[in-house]
Amino acid sequence: MSYRPTLEQAEKQPTHVCELGHQTLALLAVLGDHPARRERLLREIMCVEGVSWGEAHKTLDNIDDLVERYHWLESLPYRVGITLSIVVGISGILLVFCKPFAYAYGTRIAGEELPEDVEDISEMTVNQVGTWTWSWMEPMIGVASFVLLCCQFTRAQATKMNMKPYAELMLQWRADRAGNSFPQYDRSMVRAWAKHMPRVGLNFRPVYERNSGFKGPTSGL
Repeated sequence: MSYRPTLEQAEKQPTHVCELGHQTLALLAVLGDHPARRERLLREIMCVEGVSWGEAHKTLDNIDDLVERYHWLESLPYRVGITLSIVVGISGILLVFCKPFAYAYGTRIAGEELPEDVEDISEMTVNQVGTWTWSWMEPMIGVASFVLLCCQFTRAQATKMNMKPYAELMLQWRADRAGNSFPQYDRSMVRAWAKHMPRVGLNFRPVYERNSGFKGPTSGL
């Protein structure tokens, strides 16, 4: 408890991965840290091209353009899955508990009639509507849940057998594409850096590394 950092020590504190040593970067890269892998590739570009750290970013941006060329196509299953899950989830709630949706679906599609002692659905409470709709909604929701459970089980067993799921295959394809296109750099460094998907916002628009600058998300600290 008697130790306190001095001002000189505080001023030397690393604020960016570029201030870390080679051994520390290598260790972080092995552990899967993307900014560390990015910095290692930048240093590889510096050595091969004989340029400064800042100039190396221009080459890295060119590699980034190549890697992210098919981002929208590669991430399409995820965007479709997110959208469908939200739509289906909201639709399920409306079809079970919302009176107008439940009545329209029940009478026109499911071919059901209101309970015997009810003349208009407005007479029913929300819980009573849910009880009425559950007779035909339960099989659909139950089957959907069972299908998802089977998919999860299949993926778990495939993972145990070291079978690569879609995400791993897609990232491997990105890494191989980058490694084959830039053979002048260390292939392992290029592939390790390319095995990364850019972060996206709520609008599904990706934030590419080439637009992030030297600081920000790419700093790693």
